[in-house]
Amino acid sequence: MWEHREKKDFGRKGLETTYRGLSVKASIGMTGNISKIPWISYCAEGQETQKGIYPVLLFYGTTEFVQKNKNKEKVRKIVLAYGVSANKKPDILWGTEVDGKITIKEAFKEWNYNTSDAGIKKYNSSYVYKIYEWTDNVNYALIQEDIDKLINTYVSLLGCYINDSSADAIKDIIKETQNAPTESFSIKKIIGHIKETGLLYTDSLVKRFAFSLMSKRFLILSGLAGSGKTQLALAFASALVKNKDRQMCVVSVGADWTNREPLLGFPNALQPEKYVKPESGVLDLLIEANREENAEKPFFLILDEMNMSYVERYFADFLSAMESKEKISLWNSDTECDKVIDGVPQRIDLPKNLFIIGTINVDETTYMFSPKVLDRANVIEFKISSKEMGTFLQEMREIDRDSIISKAAGMGADFVAKACKKDLAQDDEAVKMLQKFFDELKNVNAEFGYRSATEIFRFICQAKANDDTGEKMTDEEILDAAIVQKLLPKLHGSRKKLEPVLAQLWKLCFTGAGKDLNIAKENVEKAQYKESADKIRRMYESATANGFTSFAEA
Repeated sequence: MWEHREKKDFGRKGLETTYRGLSVKASIGMTGNISKIPWISYCAEGQETQKGIYPVLLFYGTTEFVQKNKNKEKVRKIVLAYGVSANKKPDILWGTEVDGKITIKEAFKEWNYNTSDAGIKKYNSSYVYKIYEWTDNVNYALIQEDIDKLINTYVSLLGCYINDSSADAIKDIIKETQNAPTESFSIKKIIGHIKETGLLYTDSLVKRFAFSLMSKRFLILSGLAGSGKTQLALAFASALVKNKDRQMCVVSVGADWTNREPLLGFPNALQPEKYVKPESGVLDLLIEANREENAEKPFFLILDEMNMSYVERYFADFLSAMESKEKISLWNSDTECDKVIDGVPQRIDLPKNLFIIGTINVDETTYMFSPKVLDRANVIEFKISSKEMGTFLQEMREIDRDSIISKAAGMGADFVAKACKKDLAQDDEAVKMLQKFFDELKNVNAEFGYRSATEIFRFICQAKANDDTGEKMTDEEILDAAIVQKLLPKLHGSRKKLEPVLAQLWKLCFTGAGKDLNIAKENVEKAQYKESADKIRRMYESATANGFTSFAEA
């Protein structure tokens, strides 16, 4: 419908006649006779623009308005309103839905415009839901989302007036709205959508990425610069969100970040009723994710080059809230009740529908993560094999990043629901193997705690339950991924400290006679847990060559 705005031909061609079971009606005008206020309404069975209530979009921009000083001036606004018929009193009225809302007449009065013209004043008694500036940069996706919200309110209100004998049609509309079609999360489809963009990732990597986020909503991607860490995060998040501008926030971490202000802002000390929001948009994302109507939508915070500054300094509030489940305090108050100043609450939750993805590069300009940070995340290392580079060089093509946006938005609610599950896998083999790893890691004070153990079994459960591809991850591959993501990242230290334990961990990756194989690249493929064996080998070789090793640098 949007392409009809400001065109000479204001016919109805191309406009939908129904939307979500509602009748779509419009008065845009005819060629040579443009309506003063073009409108588009959504009417339920029994409701009409001539006698009824309805959500309506009003386009104020095709005529001049007379100001009180008699000057004429263009008003360029789009108003989404709780429509009320002007010709006849509706049988059904907007009730508490419009409490505190102003009428369109009152809105124009505030702008100092006269709305007494017969072609304009018929909308005066409708209530304003939202007003948008009509510019070349109008966010039509946002307006469409707001229309959906208002329609939800509309059909819920009509439900109060239903009786069994006369309103079957309205019942159907409400049923359709309340049971809006959703799609089950499918890692197979996600992998397909990512491949369609031209990005090259193994199926196993995408699976580990998704299942890690579903088991723990904080994920760190480590590896070579330019290996595709940020691109995978962007592609995955873009596919699952309906509105990229409101459900995603990508922030480049600055080298000068020494406190939480770049993420959470700060109260204005000179003006107590003002709060300075961060330019990063992170606080706005948190506020949006915490709205009740958004509880089932996934929101993504992507922190690029997260280790450019000390993570513990600027991210401490998030790290604490992840485990304590307590709200993050944004500003102090003399009262115990939560207040809101300048649109910012006194305290804010780290909601269950928020997923945080950080990327890190390791070089002389970055800082290492502490065990506190690593213990709260899954860490996935990005490596590029010779085969993968060969494929890239031979099939090099333009990447179409925008093609994936909202491709899997229907899966968003199910993705959030699955991520909220606390089910733990029942796996005897995993129990035995983790006990062995714990005993060896304890020798160098790098053992894992109850939290890490719980999250490993949650990852195993998610991987087993949600892999719908033809070639599912085997039990060994799942446990292998869990070990390398949750246990090995905390290993760092001197050769004297780590060489013995790395040698023992290497043996744990093999069965039978394989335990006696030398720590060498050619023996990795013989391991039961190949990813873990390869990482242990690289750390061992780094310790031997440099006298020191760590997960991120090996």
